[in-house]
Amino acid sequence: MTEARPAVTPLSSIPTISWFVLALMTVDYVLGMIDRNAVAVLKTTLKQEFMLTDSDYGLLVTAFMVPYAIFYIICGRIVDRYGTRGPFTIFVGIWSIATLGCGLANSFAELVAWRAVLGAAEAGLLPVTIVALVNWFPKDRISFAYAVKTPFQSLGAILSPPVVAFLAIAYGWRAGFLVPGAIGLLFAILWFMVDRRPPYRQTDVERGERTSLRSVLNNRALWGILLVRLITDPVWFFFQYWQAGYMQEQLGASLSEVGQLLWLPPVVTSVATFFTAGMTEKLARRGWHPAGARMRVMQASGLLGPLIATLPFISGIPWFLFVVTTTYLMGFTWLFLSNILMTDLFPNKGVGTAVGLMSCIGTGGAALFNFAAGPVIDSYGYTPVFIILACVHPIGIFILHRFYKAELQRPLRAQQVPA
Repeated sequence: MTEARPAVTPLSSIPTISWFVLALMTVDYVLGMIDRNAVAVLKTTLKQEFMLTDSDYGLLVTAFMVPYAIFYIICGRIVDRYGTRGPFTIFVGIWSIATLGCGLANSFAELVAWRAVLGAAEAGLLPVTIVALVNWFPKDRISFAYAVKTPFQSLGAILSPPVVAFLAIAYGWRAGFLVPGAIGLLFAILWFMVDRRPPYRQTDVERGERTSLRSVLNNRALWGILLVRLITDPVWFFFQYWQAGYMQEQLGASLSEVGQLLWLPPVVTSVATFFTAGMTEKLARRGWHPAGARMRVMQASGLLGPLIATLPFISGIPWFLFVVTTTYLMGFTWLFLSNILMTDLFPNKGVGTAVGLMSCIGTGGAALFNFAAGPVIDSYGYTPVFIILACVHPIGIFILHRFYKAELQRPLRAQQVPA
């Protein structure tokens, strides 16, 4: 017998303040992405300013990503224990100060140190986002709220190239860090003022309970997602940090052209997010397990991965932008839907810890890959790097099939995600 479907919470019954908090989370995410991506946009400029090699730049990227990976778990635990209001105010304040420090750096060592601080503080952004969604929106509307938020939060990736390039060209490269950092401090104060008394407060935060890391790891359904994120996150992070430099150093583009063109891939991805979210809902309405519906869309988008292998053999910017756009779409689909999967696997508590653990594993793998990519590019060029990246999402498709056969089959009756 098929279980009756629960009624969907009317949007009109969700408090107005919940939508304002969603907007504020989106703006903070945009600022965080600009702070993070400033180094990527200014890669060639910073290489000239500090006399860097690609290996040095790889170290600079890793300096952000290693603390970012480690502090995912720490920040997730903090958010589960203390909520989102105070912790996120501190996170945003620290990463804004670190961005200011990058703009004032007079040596490569100083730049590396401030990027490490930035990575540690920005690790709190994703756990706060997921827990805040649980706190401010009813369970059956979390995916909808995330889908509404996602295209707008992509403004960070969209605005980073033109904004940072404009500031650098008009006022010098330091302005690309100083202006976003100063704005971030103002939003830290605003968040503290607004995030009060959420209507759907998470149970373990309300009671002050701790969700143990062991209890999270004991959920066997989490293991496949951890492995998938470990091998696929390097694609997303590599393109985030190396695409602008590749355009300038390999395709002959100027910093101005980078600012004019690299906003296109995230724009297309933002629009396509509505389609991918709609596909998961359509599959769920047809009887698919919700987690299985998300995974099936992930698998479909992963078929775009092999296009990356064509990049070493082209010299035109249009094809480069096309491949980067498909890669953005694929990579973000996997990140977006795997994050939502955490609310399926941990419906009552432990979401922050689970998201922190998953993101730690994925970012750790990406950090190691980026650290190794610099010397490889210095010695052999980009070709071996692109070939490896072209293979990882097809491997991820197989892993999802291997770990989640039951969820990926169209069920005849309601199923439960295995614990």
